[in-house]
Amino acid sequence: MINDIIDIIRSLPSQHVIYGMLSTVLCIAGAWIYGNCSEKVRLVILQTIGYLVVFNEIVFQIYMVYYGIWSLNTSLPLELCYISALLIPIYARNRDNRDLKNWFFFAGFGGSLFAFINTNLSEQEHIYVSIHYFFAHGLVIFVMLSIVLDGYRPVWRDYFNTIKWTTILVVIIVIINLLLGSNYMFTFEKPAGVNFTLLMPDWPYYYLIMLFIGLSFYTVMMTVSHFLTNKS
Repeated sequence: MINDIIDIIRSLPSQHVIYGMLSTVLCIAGAWIYGNCSEKVRLVILQTIGYLVVFNEIVFQIYMVYYGIWSLNTSLPLELCYISALLIPIYARNRDNRDLKNWFFFAGFGGSLFAFINTNLSEQEHIYVSIHYFFAHGLVIFVMLSIVLDGYRPVWRDYFNTIKWTTILVVIIVIINLLLGSNYMFTFEKPAGVNFTLLMPDWPYYYLIMLFIGLSFYTVMMTVSHFLTNKS
């Protein structure tokens, strides 16, 4: 199984690897700059990123319409990470909101991290589709790093709170998919591209496995954070 996972990562499109490495470097550099700024500058950075997220999504929607590839069933920002990205401008103006911090720490970071190490895009995707993909996911990771730098440390109540909101979101997306005949968050069909679902059985088992992986990631994040906090 480990070899199969490694083979999936090795099979990633070259542009995914390049954009992923670039996004990772920018996230780390951005976090370093953020960590060495005053509180006032940190706020400006987060608010600017919030505007950039909205701009990125608007341009993406216009791009899809212009090239005639926009679809109600595939083009709405209803994937986990795009929803997380669109929460950034809200968080930038509500930095004391614990629910948002929890979301970015567990769901936002987990979804974006997995989007970096596998993908539902192909080598043939339009160039801006990939730019939009990494821009949104990269900013979500940056915000997760920023809340840690601001002193956020989750407790078990936060862990269970995020599971609750994740469950609510999944139920809402399933209802939307049933109404539209869509597949947002891949609730009814495996994602395209080079990703770990290639190693999983068909529906509904692959989706149950995905949910289990997500819950396991939440648990690992909470356990590691709890251990490091207690140790320090």
